[in-house]
Amino acid sequence: TILKERKRVIINFLIIIQGKMRNITFAIYKGIEYSAGIKKDGRIVLRSEDDASKKEGFVEKEIGNNRIYIKYVQKDEIEEIYDKKTYAVYEGYKFIVVDETEKQILILTMKGDYQEWIRLGMECIDKGMYQKWINKNEAEIEVLKEKI
Repeated sequence: TILKERKRVIINFLIIIQGKMRNITFAIYKGIEYSAGIKKDGRIVLRSEDDASKKEGFVEKEIGNNRIYIKYVQKDEIEEIYDKKTYAVYEGYKFIVVDETEKQILILTMKGDYQEWIRLGMECIDKGMYQKWINKNEAEIEVLKEKI
């Protein structure tokens, strides 16, 4: 049915977003912004790629070929926690940014007129999902913070 197909497309979209997008939850701890997560028990896990984080009590972990530093804190130890989402206004349309390099961003949409997305040179990656790499200077980038 159409509803089952739409649900499949949304699930695929979420998988793509989670796989490509950098962690969108952040916390301010001792004046520094860290990638963060909220554990089921309410603790906040802070993540850093900076070796200097060890001085703040972060523990080194290896995940695959990457080395990160993590620290568990209580919510009252952080100054702020929020989700950060990045959008790009390109050719008059607002897109979600799902990946970036030094000079480019990958924009993605699941809504709107597919003919317009084709006109903009976007690639169809799944039913109703279009993406395109663009130069950062081609778009107005917006970062929205939503407190948790």
